Amino acid sequence: MLRIIDNTLTGFDHCLPSKEELQLFCRLLTEIGIDAIEISLSAYERMEQLPEEGKYILRMDYLEDMAEYPGFYRYTCHFYDNLENMIPEIQINDTRELIKLRALNHCKELRIAGLDDLMCNSSDKAMEEIRKSLPNTKIILNPENTYHCASALAVQWLLSYGSDATVSYAGHNNNGATEEVMMALRLAARHKTGKDFTVLPRLTALYEGITGKIIGNKKPVIGKSIFKVESGIHADAMSKNPAIYEAYEPACVGGRAELVIGKHSGSKAVRMKLEELKLPVPDDEGIQRILDFIKGICAVNRSSLCDEEFAEIAVKVGANERG
Repeated sequence: MLRIIDNTLTGFDHCLPSKEELQLFCRLLTEIGIDAIEISLSAYERMEQLPEEGKYILRMDYLEDMAEYPGFYRYTCHFYDNLENMIPEIQINDTRELIKLRALNHCKELRIAGLDDLMCNSSDKAMEEIRKSLPNTKIILNPENTYHCASALAVQWLLSYGSDATVSYAGHNNNGATEEVMMALRLAARHKTGKDFTVLPRLTALYEGITGKIIGNKKPVIGKSIFKVESGIHADAMSKNPAIYEAYEPACVGGRAELVIGKHSGSKAVRMKLEELKLPVPDDEGIQRILDFIKGICAVNRSSLCDEEFAEIAVKVGANERG
């Protein structure tokens, strides 16, 4: 059984929000299928109490804190001994350091953080070495994202080598992105298909509000523009068979497909947008005039058009024809 730990709430100490926002963040993570939520001591103290839903892991700097904060599903700390409910962690930043793992084969459970360079070498060979070095240990892989491959490494580990990984929402904490890993597992392994990904826009808005970071429009799974289609051949195919270009339905992550008109659009896309907005559809020459006008505007502005801008241009060109 695959197990996903989200540790986003260990990285909010510099921007701690209200307890209500922290509790909502936890509830939404649980709704998308996260198995355990790791939080910092500061976040826990701000929350005052944990939501009833979900399992929680407390990240500690000192083992002594474990006795002061009972009741957690697990605890985690940089310590390599077998303590009840403790997940020890080791940082390995270079695959050449994997030999260190052989000294830890007494651990029942171990989280390995780092390994940024796995994709720069043979990731399969390295993951196999990890597994062979710790044959009796439950290994939790927490790949970091220096080379922008952490999500892919987490998925590769979960599909072929292990059952546990730690990630962060939107790749916070320089980790793999929770939403990317969860979606990849849903598509590749039918993992937790009954969980509700439509809350992702709420989770993203909450994350942006807490951290002050703006999620990129093209960010996989949660970017606001990932379902916008501009070029003509794509627009035509999307109208006939969206599955050609969409690995999953936009609605399942709270989004929707949107036809965007820009400098790469063709006459087919212009016609479709006119019909979508219930505007008069001229003959082929009229559509070409609208398209020429649009290409000129978009080339100057270096951006596509919103629906209001497109409608204004269509009406303006139509009025000029009649005039």
